[in-house]
Amino acid sequence: MKKFVLIVVLLISAAVFCFAGAVWKTRTVTEAQGKGQSNEVLMQCFAQNGDVKQIFEEVKNEDSFFPKGSYWLFKSADNVLYLVNPEEKTYSELPFNTIFKLVGAMGKIEISNPEVKLDKLGKETVLGFACNHYKMVVDYDMEIKIVLIKSKGHEHIEKEVWAAPQVKALTEMGEAFRYRDFKTGMQDLDDLIEVQMKAEANLGFPLKTVSVTTSIDKKGNSKEKSRVTQEVLSIGTKNLPASTFEIPADYKKTGIGKRGEG
Repeated sequence: MKKFVLIVVLLISAAVFCFAGAVWKTRTVTEAQGKGQSNEVLMQCFAQNGDVKQIFEEVKNEDSFFPKGSYWLFKSADNVLYLVNPEEKTYSELPFNTIFKLVGAMGKIEISNPEVKLDKLGKETVLGFACNHYKMVVDYDMEIKIVLIKSKGHEHIEKEVWAAPQVKALTEMGEAFRYRDFKTGMQDLDDLIEVQMKAEANLGFPLKTVSVTTSIDKKGNSKEKSRVTQEVLSIGTKNLPASTFEIPADYKKTGIGKRGEG
């Protein structure tokens, strides 16, 4: 479950940083109380005409989804996410919306009493771009019933964003890679995501995001806390050849999350 959450975070990170002929480097640092959930990932990224490629140049805690030197490739024409391992010359396929619908298929998540607040904090400069600096606070009650996991509590999320309005990116992205296609199949969760998206619409292209999540149990005790910092380190434009987004013909297809013949 938590692995899928991390995958969603990285995909959403890619979604807000992509535009045609773009080359950028980004760092995502996750600090969490849960065992094995903290990580630091440095990615070299490319995007053009809806196709997106993320190369994992440095990964502090590697696993089958995030081995160093591997990359994720999204092909807009296929609407499929490919997990590619050049060292082993293998790749796996994951239909894009499957990531989110798998979470919904595993059980039930009920969300109630949602509240979203957005405060504009002024203007600041990031990487030479004039940015809108704003803070979003999201609160909601959540009950989870997934296989043997049952929990009930309150979620409090504080997200601080620096977004550049002059970076026009979203119009160049493929339709299949837009936020509105990130559906879990759980209406409460999908409605909450939509509310957050609408609150941030037209505020600009995020160059830096700091998101802190606190889980509070029924007794009012802090149950779990995580901090995810995403920031673009450099960004530019380049006419990318079609081969940038192609998997070499001699690579072998394997099962999702598997390595080599495993």
